[in-house]
Amino acid sequence: MKFTLRQVEVFLAVADCLHFGRAAEKLHISQPTVSQEVARLERAVGLALLDRSRRTVALTPAGRVMASEGRLLLDQAGSLIGKVLLHEDSRMSTARLVASPSVVNRLLPAVISQAETDLPTLKIDDMSVETGAVSSTLAAELADIGLGRFLDDLPGFRTETIADEPVHVAISRAHPAAGLPAVALRDLQDVPLLLWPREQHPRYYDFILAMCADRGLEPHVLMSPPRIVGSRLYLLSQGRAFSLVPGSTTGHLSGDVVAVPLQERATLPLEMQWRSDDRRPPLLALRDLIRTKGAELADRTGVGEAAP
Repeated sequence: MKFTLRQVEVFLAVADCLHFGRAAEKLHISQPTVSQEVARLERAVGLALLDRSRRTVALTPAGRVMASEGRLLLDQAGSLIGKVLLHEDSRMSTARLVASPSVVNRLLPAVISQAETDLPTLKIDDMSVETGAVSSTLAAELADIGLGRFLDDLPGFRTETIADEPVHVAISRAHPAAGLPAVALRDLQDVPLLLWPREQHPRYYDFILAMCADRGLEPHVLMSPPRIVGSRLYLLSQGRAFSLVPGSTTGHLSGDVVAVPLQERATLPLEMQWRSDDRRPPLLALRDLIRTKGAELADRTGVGEAAP
């Protein structure tokens, strides 16, 4: 039995469209070519895959199996090529990092700076994406390593927590809570919580609200653009809202905004994600470096301290 991946691809287009003409349009080839490729596949397997006895095209029982298994075959073929291409010369000497906004503030610069000394032959390309977009960037194969919070479960990828950062309240220096050694969230009923829309990152959003509820606060949520420490920072400095930020963000607030620890301590996970089959030595070394810098970040932001 001999058949080609191209024949399977053409058959799947017909199976999806149930129409030879529309399948041809989808593949940008002629309709006779579609018919010929499907016929060759049927001859190779020795069974009819399509029922052409009616005015419409339908899958035979064998065709339904071919459609299901054929998709798996093409996915596996794509994965195979992806694994092979990891060993192309440029991919062996380049690492692409993608990070969410808060990671860009402290961890990413520390990693890149140390890599210049420890991994001098490795070129690091870094990009920042909005909260919630790290995993989708990895899935699209636009990056090799992702750094963020509450990353999505992706088939074929590993996710590891490299630090747990304490949560701080970012609030106007003029607010009474700004002068306290620690603040109870239930005492912030008078101020809205500045937070991006839930659809941007549901798991992160739900964690924040659950954390508030556990500490006696049902906040009024004031919707923010993707980056809270950005164009809406004035809402914090003017006392019109507060925000909840990881410890690594606290040094990047304006002078009118202070970061106060929580009285009832909470932490946010900082996670690293990568393809589980990516065993390139330079990338293994880079992931170890990220783990080391993540641990240092946790120490500097107060992980392990007793709650106030």
